[in-house]
Amino acid sequence: MTDTESEAFPLDAAVEVANAQTTEAFALLGDNTRLAILLALWEEYDPHANDNAVPFSTLFERVEYDNPGNFNYHLDQLTGQFIQQRAKRGGYELRVPGLKLVQAIVSGAGIQDSTYEATEIDKSCPLCGAPTAIHYEEGLLFQSCTECDGPTPGRTNVDGFLNAVKFEPAGLADRTAEEIRAASLITSLRTLQSMFDGVCPTCSGPVESWLECCPDHDRAEVCENCGSKFAAWARFRCRVCKDHGNASPKELALFHPAVIAFYDNHDISTRFHTNDPESLRQGFDLVHAHEMELVSTDPAEVIITASLEDDEVQLTFDETANVVDVAR
Repeated sequence: MTDTESEAFPLDAAVEVANAQTTEAFALLGDNTRLAILLALWEEYDPHANDNAVPFSTLFERVEYDNPGNFNYHLDQLTGQFIQQRAKRGGYELRVPGLKLVQAIVSGAGIQDSTYEATEIDKSCPLCGAPTAIHYEEGLLFQSCTECDGPTPGRTNVDGFLNAVKFEPAGLADRTAEEIRAASLITSLRTLQSMFDGVCPTCSGPVESWLECCPDHDRAEVCENCGSKFAAWARFRCRVCKDHGNASPKELALFHPAVIAFYDNHDISTRFHTNDPESLRQGFDLVHAHEMELVSTDPAEVIITASLEDDEVQLTFDETANVVDVAR
């Protein structure tokens, strides 16, 4: 037996955590021609069209391949998993898995090493009032203070670190710094809401959630025991792809129908839009105004109170980070 024969093929090892069909599908993409076919089909794709089938001749010309017989072989390899052939109408079109793959390529997810230099934005540091700035690297959009060390000095390699959210490189295109920050916040909120609802925003798998509490939390600006200003955090983790997220229950309360209705009754909208920076400021002001009471650490339980004038609504979160009681 040769050394090559004795070595395990890398994709074979992945079957342990995925499955043979998944790894075989990605093995199909180890050829530039097949990726070119997917991209050519995507270029012709119109999401609102009734027919997206691309004739063989058009596809062959777009990819600029030189051997029709061999080109047909590559089409056959992709058919069934990433593309499909329309027998009656003729031609080929992307299947949903193929479309998702191309969208990941176009967005730059995991491929494009984009950066965005530090740029000041119209948002003051909540700790010292100094200007803050955003910058982008390694798939994350960071916000940091330009003067102080931030609430968790030493925990990251970013000076003045305030927060960071996952953001695709495509989100940087054709936007000002303020628009980038707004888009990243909305993306983060939508991702968090999906996890709170039990659906992974990345793979649609089931999400497990739990409350993590600091048993000896002090009420200083930043607790010396846990390094956070919040006594409790909600943690989320997808059981399938391991995507994860963290949030204060104060933030999660904004997604609950009772709280949405509460603010609606007071003519306050909880809808956000990138073209309306004021809606984002208002939303985060509401979250900041929510009061959190740590009822118990074992099992974990917190009460979040939203109040306006003489009216209020209370949500009780249990150890699974789910709302188990609503009181008005």
